[in-house]
Amino acid sequence: MNCTNNCNNHLPTGQDCFTTMVADSLDDIIYINDPVTYDILWLNKAACQYVQTADILGKKCYQLFQNLDAPCPFCPIPNLSHDKFYTWEHYNEKFGRYFRIKDKLITCDGTPLHMEVATDITESVLERKSIKNQLAVEQTLLRCVRTLLAEEDFSTAMEKALLLAGRLYEADRCYIFETKYDDSGREIAVNTHEWCAQGVTPQKANLQSVPLDVLSPWMTAFSNSNYVIIKDIEEIKKESPDLYDVLKPQDIKSLYVVPLKINDRLSGFIGVDNPRNSHHDLTLLFSLAYFMDNTISRTRMADELRALGLRDPLTRLGNRNAYRITCNSLAAGDMHNVGVLFIDLNNLKYLNDTYGHEKGDELIVNISRIFASHFRSSNIFRIGGDEFVFICNEIHEDVFLHKLEKMKQDCETAYPGGISLGFIWQANPVSLDFLIHEADERMYADKKRIKGAKH
Repeated sequence: MNCTNNCNNHLPTGQDCFTTMVADSLDDIIYINDPVTYDILWLNKAACQYVQTADILGKKCYQLFQNLDAPCPFCPIPNLSHDKFYTWEHYNEKFGRYFRIKDKLITCDGTPLHMEVATDITESVLERKSIKNQLAVEQTLLRCVRTLLAEEDFSTAMEKALLLAGRLYEADRCYIFETKYDDSGREIAVNTHEWCAQGVTPQKANLQSVPLDVLSPWMTAFSNSNYVIIKDIEEIKKESPDLYDVLKPQDIKSLYVVPLKINDRLSGFIGVDNPRNSHHDLTLLFSLAYFMDNTISRTRMADELRALGLRDPLTRLGNRNAYRITCNSLAAGDMHNVGVLFIDLNNLKYLNDTYGHEKGDELIVNISRIFASHFRSSNIFRIGGDEFVFICNEIHEDVFLHKLEKMKQDCETAYPGGISLGFIWQANPVSLDFLIHEADERMYADKKRIKGAKH
């Protein structure tokens, strides 16, 4: 007895109706085609629903099931036999589903045919992938934490952690921005650390002063402990044109960003550009942000402690330790256009002995402010109770002398006869020690001159 389902039946005669009814009751895709011409000869009900047509006359299997114009490059027919099924798994782009497929050669009324049975396994594959991704996230996080704890150099630790995260997400870039204030007091975001995949152009140098108001949509999200996912930056072009103009030149198509917080205050953010592997899973980024918060906090504290060891507590200028480090650094490198200035406070001992150390400290603080108003504070060192040294590298002679003259005038106005000084400038000095010695000698000569003028 012959039988057909809702789809056209182009099989040879002798097809059993009961077999067709059983096949139509299954959720699996089942079809039969000619293994030579690839013409579809029969579909079960589930297959008809997938391809959304009952008209199979003249249709090829690769057309109906793969949307291709030629036989599939992965076609299993050359590997098939009549004895057993050939089993494999495949992601079908047309249907957007995963299938476990069984193929076999069969014979119907003496005609060799190809039969395929495809079972939708999408849910189990996604669950398997989710478990696999979760395991990968946990393993990557563990490696990142070990790196952050074991690596002594902070920058190296951060860059290694970003590399691990960037590779997990299969991203183009992985980066850290920290919020800071520029010289004008404006709050900005600074790209402090960056990892780039091979062939991707680094952007760190171009992102050293991003105004926070440009990132205001992100800042709003971060203030609520939320994250930012941009699936397609073209979607923000109208709503956030300034932000779009920052992202587009970096060849960013999509990104994930999560906040960095220290003591519950926003301190920056960590993100990935163009992630290809994640399905919007930000678990690693959030976990990494937590550990990086702690690492950055510890590093900043250590930096502050180091700074205290290099800073004079009264004036906040460099102390003798900082002076030695600067001298060693300059002596080991190239020196050009160097100016050195020695200053001694003439009346400090008298003030301390007569009016107490508070008056002496007041003089030191006030005159230090005058110094710092003319020269960079990083170039000024308090190396003794009443002694200051200025070391200026890469400063033209006329600029050095102009600053010096203005400073002398302000000091004389505030504290007449209050300082003795000696200075020297050379375009190509051979020895920093010579400059320091010469400036020191000239300062003592000036001190004698001032004392002589008083008698």
